[in-house]
Amino acid sequence: MKTESTGSLVVVGTGITVSGQMTLITESLLKTADIVLSVVTESALINLQMINSNVVCLRNLYEQGKSRALTYQKMTQRIVDEVKSGKKVVAAFYGHPGVFVNPSHVAIKQLKSEGYSAEMLPGISAEDCLVADLGLDPSHYGCQSYEATQFLLRQYTLDPHMMQIIWQIGSIADFTHNKHRTSHPGLTLLRDELLKYFSPSHKIIIYEASTIPIAAPRIEYLELRDLAAVIPKPITTMVIPSKGLPEFDMKTMTKLKLTPAIFEQQLFG
Repeated sequence: MKTESTGSLVVVGTGITVSGQMTLITESLLKTADIVLSVVTESALINLQMINSNVVCLRNLYEQGKSRALTYQKMTQRIVDEVKSGKKVVAAFYGHPGVFVNPSHVAIKQLKSEGYSAEMLPGISAEDCLVADLGLDPSHYGCQSYEATQFLLRQYTLDPHMMQIIWQIGSIADFTHNKHRTSHPGLTLLRDELLKYFSPSHKIIIYEASTIPIAAPRIEYLELRDLAAVIPKPITTMVIPSKGLPEFDMKTMTKLKLTPAIFEQQLFG
């Protein structure tokens, strides 16, 4: 347990774009931190350095061909060490600090178990941008969300009546930091698995959120049959719109004294 140190940790998200997506609370914490440990894009790093003069970039812990798990361990250790040295630490991560961010969760859990103050604040994630850019409301059809490699290796039950979001289709079965990957055989496997639920002509969307305000997001519409021809980045996301809502359960509808017309009018206007 902690005895003397007064170090603390707040984990924040910088959003997807370079600026404009940080909350006022996040910006205030960044200004008053003793040290900011960052895992953000190059342009976002410059923005952080304008807010706080003591920003340390942890992105250099990534190495070509090196296991990402080892990199995450080093990031976690650096965060924990700075807190234990007595500093008021803010760890700033790209997007939402709790989505696809292993070190944030591990560091908070470890520090809390040892009696330190550690918390996470929400940030704008790629999924938030996706909903806004594509105009798809996940509450309308329901939504299922998977990491691409997990989806292929686990026996998930996919509901084609729901919108599907499959993350990181450019990193299937790649557990290293690989900036130069050119072959993506996992896309063929992913396509073949999805063809069990959708027709070859079912429309899908290839999506990448914009990281700078003046650039448009990547939004490509194509048929599922053509997925293997896509050239993805590690951050590329695939969205599969619903094939349509399922039929109503009329027994439950009757018990609740509803009709399909009344339900749809109240829910969707």
